[in-house]
Amino acid sequence: MCSPMTNRLRILLVLLLGLLAVFATADGEATWSAKLDRDDVRAGEVARVVLTAKLKEGWHTYSIVPVADGPFPTKLSQEPKGDAVESAGPLQEEPPHNQYDPNFQKQVGTFEGSAEFYAPIRIKAGKSGAQKLTVEINYEVCNAQNCMPPAKQLLTVSFNIQPGEARTQFSSVTSAAPSGLTAPPPGKTQPTDEASAQIKKAQDAGMIPFIIFAFGMGLLSLLTPCVFPMIPITVSFFSKQKGEDGKLNYSGPVAYCLGIIGTFTLLGVLVGSAGLNRFATNIWVNVGLSVLFIVLAASLFGVFEIRLPNWLVNKASSKSRAGGLVGPLVMGLTFTLTSFTCTVPFVGTLLATTSAQGGLMTTVIGMLAYSTAFSLPFFFLALFPGYLSKLPRSGQWLVTVKAFMGFLELMAALKFVSNVDLALKLGWLTQPVFLAVWAIIAAVGGMYMLGWLRLPHDGDVKVGWVRRGFGVATVGLAVLCLGGMDGLKLGQLAAFLPPDPYPGRGGQERGGLTWEASYDSALAKAKATGKNIFIDFTGIYCTNCRLIETNVFPQPEVRDELGKFVLAKLFTDEQTPESDANQRLQVKMSSVNTLPLYVVVSPEGKVLKIHQQEPPLDDAKQFLDAIKPFATPAVAMK
Repeated sequence: MCSPMTNRLRILLVLLLGLLAVFATADGEATWSAKLDRDDVRAGEVARVVLTAKLKEGWHTYSIVPVADGPFPTKLSQEPKGDAVESAGPLQEEPPHNQYDPNFQKQVGTFEGSAEFYAPIRIKAGKSGAQKLTVEINYEVCNAQNCMPPAKQLLTVSFNIQPGEARTQFSSVTSAAPSGLTAPPPGKTQPTDEASAQIKKAQDAGMIPFIIFAFGMGLLSLLTPCVFPMIPITVSFFSKQKGEDGKLNYSGPVAYCLGIIGTFTLLGVLVGSAGLNRFATNIWVNVGLSVLFIVLAASLFGVFEIRLPNWLVNKASSKSRAGGLVGPLVMGLTFTLTSFTCTVPFVGTLLATTSAQGGLMTTVIGMLAYSTAFSLPFFFLALFPGYLSKLPRSGQWLVTVKAFMGFLELMAALKFVSNVDLALKLGWLTQPVFLAVWAIIAAVGGMYMLGWLRLPHDGDVKVGWVRRGFGVATVGLAVLCLGGMDGLKLGQLAAFLPPDPYPGRGGQERGGLTWEASYDSALAKAKATGKNIFIDFTGIYCTNCRLIETNVFPQPEVRDELGKFVLAKLFTDEQTPESDANQRLQVKMSSVNTLPLYVVVSPEGKVLKIHQQEPPLDDAKQFLDAIKPFATPAVAMK
């Protein structure tokens, strides 16, 4: 007999697979048909299977030529098959329309309205009469806002082989094909960036190495700064979860991990590598997360207790010793959303290559492996409060820990408030203001830990050395934030900060450097002064951009060299015409769409240097070695 826990897990897995099945068939934006290019084919001749896609208005599909970190290329997932035919060459296409695609932030080949592809076949000798062949095409369709999951279409073609000798004009692919068709150029059939190449190498080695690779990427994602705000939430939530007879409750942690795995996998399949980033930066997502973190902080301070409705609790408790799985599932979903800002580079790379190389099933397997690795440490973290609840005299110290975590939640909430401020261009939370608010929160938290402040629900508190140590460290964090306002190196904390200067304003940043907000103004200034231009292609949500801008740019030797350039800070991840123009400029100058990217340009507009900072990102010497040869000597400035 299955236990209640087993039945619940089975239901959750069935729901997950059902949702995947529903969305995996969302391919109705294109209607496909297939036929031979001529009716009079003979044995021994070469012909072409014409694959035609009729696209809904506003939608487009993509060229057969892959683009690194770009869209899913149209390709044959199954070559033409039939008793009388064999493949005679790679898939071909009419010349596509090359344009900038905002979904992938780069130039790609696209087809709108309709698209035609051609699969060359050879009719086997000795065959005649009525025949059938099948061909399977793999493709992706997108509109201006988002992309559908890659889809497959299996098509059947009926044809007759005419009697007679093979004709010379139809003896080869070249002679049978009209002019103007293109095929993937040599050396361009694989992703060119290192991460995608590693993924492809793992895929080529077999599914097990690929799963191990995806699993490893999930573990690496745990090192990003967006993971840490969920630690206090996890500890606080599961500290209240107890099983009967003092036994540990495993169902809650399992449901929590299923929430993480299910959300990552479903969103990965549904929105793809480009849509994932757009979802993470959506203003309403950030508003919701801001409110959620503030509410959770208030709960940790003891202002109120977060409870499910009584009817739901009563119903759940009658079926489960643990009190239901809804809460842990929602917590897992929350964790996934809050981590997107930092996990997008990992998930986006994995999605872009798996969809291009292995199709939907490989994408699902890769995302399952990735999210499983990402959730495992939190499974054990969720179990940990179960042990804590069995310790004696756990009352007041746990209240203190929860209150301290509340201060951390407020600091995390400010990050999402900042995202909303940046999206609406309010200009309230500039980097100095952000650091000042953080300093205030940390100072108050430190005073609480030192016993100088008390919350209403605090009992008789004796401040021990452990609590005093945390108090001193938290006050030190406040001092660090104040120092950051004056250019002090902040390390990983910089990943949470808004850009400086504020996007679209240009002007002077904390380090004393003056930045132009547009390329045109920078170019005009360069022509007037004779200086080269240093362009910082950056993003308002780019964590690596903040790490470099806050930890490298303010260093005296770097600041001195940057002062010899005309400086331009161009944002590329906003939903504005200016941002779109900056994206196109970045791709035009470098053929790279990743952030951060640094480009040195002459006063005449000639690209002199393209630099991408390699880890460690705070390596000032690496940065200086890249830009120093192009700095304008002070004596030459006019």
